[in-house]
Amino acid sequence: MARASTALPVEPSLALPKAFWKRFAREHWDVGPTLFPSLFPRHFPSPAEVFEALVDVGTRYRQGEVMLPVRFYVEHEATAEGPPEVFAAVAMSRYLPLAEDGDVDGYARRMEHLLHGRRFGLVLSNTQSHHWSHWLQMRTFLSGVHGALGVPLGGADSALFLGNYRHTPFGIHKDDLHVFYFVIRGRRRMSFWPLEAMRSRPEVAPHADPGLKDRPHGVVLRDAEDTRQVMAQASFLEAGAGDIMYWPSSYWHRSEPSEGLTIAASLGFNFRAPMFLDRAPEQPWPQRLSHGELPRVEGWALPRSVRDALGKQGRGQGLRTTRNTLTEGWVRFLTNGALDGPPPEARGLSPLTPEDTVVGSPARPIVTVPLEGGQVVVAANGFSRTLRPSPVALRRLEALTETLSSGRPVSVGTLEEDFFRRLPPRAFPRAGVRSLLDELARWRAVWRHEPVARR
Repeated sequence: MARASTALPVEPSLALPKAFWKRFAREHWDVGPTLFPSLFPRHFPSPAEVFEALVDVGTRYRQGEVMLPVRFYVEHEATAEGPPEVFAAVAMSRYLPLAEDGDVDGYARRMEHLLHGRRFGLVLSNTQSHHWSHWLQMRTFLSGVHGALGVPLGGADSALFLGNYRHTPFGIHKDDLHVFYFVIRGRRRMSFWPLEAMRSRPEVAPHADPGLKDRPHGVVLRDAEDTRQVMAQASFLEAGAGDIMYWPSSYWHRSEPSEGLTIAASLGFNFRAPMFLDRAPEQPWPQRLSHGELPRVEGWALPRSVRDALGKQGRGQGLRTTRNTLTEGWVRFLTNGALDGPPPEARGLSPLTPEDTVVGSPARPIVTVPLEGGQVVVAANGFSRTLRPSPVALRRLEALTETLSSGRPVSVGTLEEDFFRRLPPRAFPRAGVRSLLDELARWRAVWRHEPVARR
């Protein structure tokens, strides 16, 4: 007789062994640029996934979302006076990928024709928010960082670089982030300079206080001789597809010329308060958490350091909305694995029915966190919804989310029956559970379980 499989869907993972991260923390963290060749036998980001993400960006841009974090650069020829000039496109509709391009090579051919052979570069920030697999890859990779170094709360964002440009479009620069750099296609050669190498330059010296290590800054090459002198001080690393590099926030860097089309993704982060707090009242917000403080299936609450900082907002009634808004922001951020942007929502899903079976992931639990004033926030994967259940319905919500996060398939009808059994009629809207499940499916926190027959 055939038996239904309860296995969860296979998902791409870039998790590395604890031994790698222990050695990394001991020998490489915050030391200098390092190359790690061929660490991943499978699940490395692919050009096809990159193309899908960029087609999504291009489609949304042409539909009016012109504030998406994407930039397009056109490179002109170098002159005797210095490196090539680079111009950023303002209206980008023509320059972003189309589904009709077919793949990254078709896109590159269209750009070569459109730009009359001039070199180009496309840069996309928050790539994890434009492709589900990329979000999974970056989140699972970061889990090793969390275990070895703690959870960095600032700037965890994946930026994509695609093009045939000679040099990084914005030149020699340093970031305010520690960077892991994934080479997806082609070969990428990077030049590096320690922080001290540029301190005396006129555009750097006025800003060369101790805080420069963790601030972004750029270098302006004046002419060919200045370029020659600067490059004479550089060290270099070269990586091929499937390799990754690491460099600390203190290092200046630039990509160097390579053959053909290259694709790479950077994952940067730092230990500072999360970006979503940029407009929040100034407080001693935490900059690092332990791995064990991230959401788990049972009994999770916001970390004490976060609760203490929220408490310093003041306890007045007028500040309740601010405290609840900040609490919800923290819950979204931590259920997102401390990444800056959530994954793309699932599209085209049909509404769930009582006959459907759903399942969630123990690795990415759905959490419920009480807010002030009788509200509760339900969150997963960087998304959230605020509800106002009765006390008894709150306990049912907590049981519901624990069941979904257990990894055990369960029918929608059973979930609804268990939730509403002997529940007072006005304790929770009758359609509320189904509505919440549909929303969790869009967040990719639960999905339909399709049993696979086994002989």
